[in-house]
Amino acid sequence: MKPFTTRVLFQVSRVTLVVVTVALAAQTYLAGWKKPQPVATNSQPKANESPIPPLTLWAQIQNNRNLTKFAKLVGEFEDIVGGLQAPKAQLTVYAPIDEAFDMEDFPYDLPWFYWKFLVGYHMGKGGISPQALRSQNTVSSFVNADIFFKNQQRISVQSNPDAVTFNFRAKMLASQPAVNGHLHIVDRLLMLPDSTADVLRYTPEFGIFRQGLIDTGLAEVINDTSTHTAQTVFAPSDTAFWQLGRKVNAFLFGPGGRSYLKALLAYHIVANETLFSDVHFPAKNGEQIVLDLQSASNQFFLPTLARGCNISASSARQSDGSRRIILINDEWKVSRPDIVVMDGVIHGTDAVILPPIMNAEGQLEKQNQNWWSTVSRSLNIGGGITVEELMERLQPLIDSNE
Repeated sequence: MKPFTTRVLFQVSRVTLVVVTVALAAQTYLAGWKKPQPVATNSQPKANESPIPPLTLWAQIQNNRNLTKFAKLVGEFEDIVGGLQAPKAQLTVYAPIDEAFDMEDFPYDLPWFYWKFLVGYHMGKGGISPQALRSQNTVSSFVNADIFFKNQQRISVQSNPDAVTFNFRAKMLASQPAVNGHLHIVDRLLMLPDSTADVLRYTPEFGIFRQGLIDTGLAEVINDTSTHTAQTVFAPSDTAFWQLGRKVNAFLFGPGGRSYLKALLAYHIVANETLFSDVHFPAKNGEQIVLDLQSASNQFFLPTLARGCNISASSARQSDGSRRIILINDEWKVSRPDIVVMDGVIHGTDAVILPPIMNAEGQLEKQNQNWWSTVSRSLNIGGGITVEELMERLQPLIDSNE
């Protein structure tokens, strides 16, 4: 069976579990997609004004000969069609062209709710213009991001001078304003997000990080979605590990360094909280917090799996004010932010993040320290961090049972 097919079947089984175990919540969620009542509008043109009937999102989808497959799929769900027809609804639709469906290998006879979730992941509340998209790090969809049916799954947005893309794969080809929002036409489907485990498995640049998770048993913690409601993973690239130096890597991945490797990797994992560049899903089923683009910085101290030691993550505005970036411990910039996954988010980093050092009282130093010495060692400036220095840094985070 192809890897893609395996992942889709896993998604279906997980969705089935959610539907079965929280049926009442599912009914409440789907009730929000019921067909709205007709809205009376004054469509009479003013004197000397040519009548130009505005098109709804549904009319635009139906009238576009490049969107016939998407239109057919959406048309299976009358409640969704009703929302796209409502003149006063403000929605954004990311509509894949017909050729996009040919690029995917869907398993045969998927259940109806999979297709409904897939359609729902291609639209969200609010009319977001193409200009506004360039200042967005993520946008919301209609698919639930947690088992509590409280927060909506995000779609990550990448902006460069040539194009806007979504989830690092779907390129925006064109945009059309509608009377009830915006229609963005894309060249790939926005597939329902994979699990954290799948993304790490099929992303070559995270190979060393994934192998370390397997060697230390942390892979079981990340993979078992029954043990967490969400998670944020700061995933160092293979290059980041190479920058630690040959001796350090030989120690970490040797038999004597297993407990130190576990502590190091655990410091990169936050359970039950999801922090995107511009939205935070707090722990304990809290309401999502949308970060204000105008604020200079929003700082969060997130408890990691490394004996609860906090990692500092600051969502800061870029110098040009257009988008937000994440700084870790006030020094390391996330290099590949907002990799959306089924159970949280992954942020790719170009450095292995080391915990702060201990102070004279035996307590962890606050996060806002001058980290240049640590940076220089982790980047191999002046020879890189030594094994002895690394052991000293990680010793307080090692589980006494290891």
